[in-house]
Amino acid sequence: MKKLFYTLMMLFISLTLVAQEKETKEYTNFISCEVDGKPFKAEARKMKIPISGFEYLGLAAFQVGPDISVWITLYYLSGNLKPGTYDIVSEEYIENKARKKAEENLVWALIDYTEETKGLGHAFHDGESMSGTLTIEEIGDKTIKGTFEATLKGVYYKKRAVATMTGSGIKDNLWDKAVTKAGGGMLVSGPHDHDNTKKSKETDTIVLTNGNFYLDWNKDEDKAK
Repeated sequence: MKKLFYTLMMLFISLTLVAQEKETKEYTNFISCEVDGKPFKAEARKMKIPISGFEYLGLAAFQVGPDISVWITLYYLSGNLKPGTYDIVSEEYIENKARKKAEENLVWALIDYTEETKGLGHAFHDGESMSGTLTIEEIGDKTIKGTFEATLKGVYYKKRAVATMTGSGIKDNLWDKAVTKAGGGMLVSGPHDHDNTKKSKETDTIVLTNGNFYLDWNKDEDKAK
């Protein structure tokens, strides 16, 4: 019991410091937008996503307290990622229709969103990529800048009853938050991977407006060497 209390205290201090830093820090690499009219802006990074058949560029930004993330994923055929405006599509479209329409559309954009609505990963309100547009204003070998407007399918996740009763996953979630300082979402392979949760049938719509993003991953790749 004392160990759990100590862990919770350390987590509280860590998240408080991060929240204070978030309020004052201006990020060089970022994704920003309004989520149903509410402003969001957080530091962004280049993600690694398990995918075959296309080249891709994955960007994601994470905020703590509550844990929120916005993901931008661009799938494309080699050499076709250029300045321009592209349709935002669904994951289902990428899986079922994109290859058949490769000659018509050479770049496919996805925007996804997730927000922890109940602490310790007990509930989430997610936005699954559905429609909109994304504009690439500038792109280099290791930089990208652009804007977006997106309408997402809102879905809800709740902690499974067994997981709630047994407390399974809470320790891992606490550890993830303490280590990453941005919630367990930074450690998963996608925005909608929520351990020990069940997707409900309830749906709504999430609208992202005034979206902007910029990322320079030269420094990140230099650190990895």
